[in-house]
Amino acid sequence: MARAEKIKDATLRSGVEEAYGQLRAGDPSGAVATLADAFGDLLVRHPELLEFSTTVRGRAFPLVARWPAFGANLVLDPERAAPPRIEFVRQRFAVSEALTYYEFLVDLAVDQGL
Repeated sequence: MARAEKIKDATLRSGVEEAYGQLRAGDPSGAVATLADAFGDLLVRHPELLEFSTTVRGRAFPLVARWPAFGANLVLDPERAAPPRIEFVRQRFAVSEALTYYEFLVDLAVDQGL
């Protein structure tokens, strides 16, 4: 797993660090909300991320679609008329779920040089 201090984008790094603090304080649901906001903001500021893909089991898969769908789910407009957004289908999250969101966002940012 990459480390948050390697994130170059100050706005994103600040959001990730805030979420880490929420995790340490025992607030995984707050951390997920903070990470969802940071991810949504990242996609608005870097729309090129929507074009990137990765290979999963031999098939191309949109990179951003790997955002975990544990209840804070990524919603993309197929025609791109609306910006990407995170839809919450529940409000409470476990620490393990929050850590998965955290790891995804940190790894994405570091891997993409953001």
